[in-house]
Amino acid sequence: MIYHLYRDAFSEVYTYRYRLTDSNGQLLLSATWFPPGEGMQPERIVFRDGAHHRIAHLDWVQRQWWQGDRFLLYLQGRDRPILVIEELWNMVDRLLLKMPRYRLRLPDGNLLEARGSRYSEHFYELFVLPADKEMADEEEGTWLGEVIHPPVGPTYILKTISPMLTKAPLLLVAVVIVVDMWGLKAAGEAY
Repeated sequence: MIYHLYRDAFSEVYTYRYRLTDSNGQLLLSATWFPPGEGMQPERIVFRDGAHHRIAHLDWVQRQWWQGDRFLLYLQGRDRPILVIEELWNMVDRLLLKMPRYRLRLPDGNLLEARGSRYSEHFYELFVLPADKEMADEEEGTWLGEVIHPPVGPTYILKTISPMLTKAPLLLVAVVIVVDMWGLKAAGEAY
């Protein structure tokens, strides 16, 4: 499945909305937030479906710089997150100016990982990892999809072969928004 994600911005530093469409331009999801001030990230992002009904929100939990940030995605009216996104850095990554990795933890224990590259055609790639934590740190995982940042057109093109991500694009959009709003800012600060 192919989705298009558009970033609506007043300027390079002030994004105010994301819109997810299918390849025909049909609006599927939008993500908005209350403006926290110039140069600051919002603490809560609200997701709405194509009919503008609120369906979920993403909360940012800032941690110490060496741990990376954590993001929790909640469905509307639920008190347990359906997705936990953890930013993964290590000192070598920071020294070599690598893009952060993101570990995605689903309630059923499944693990996904988003891996970025500055110099590849693929901006980020998604992999499913083994459920065993020790093996998850050692194995590459199985490829599920990719995020492409084209020079023209939509801000991002999201491609996936995963039935789960095709059925629930909210998970995919949450990851790309985190990468776009937090990961790129953090990577830029490393220069």
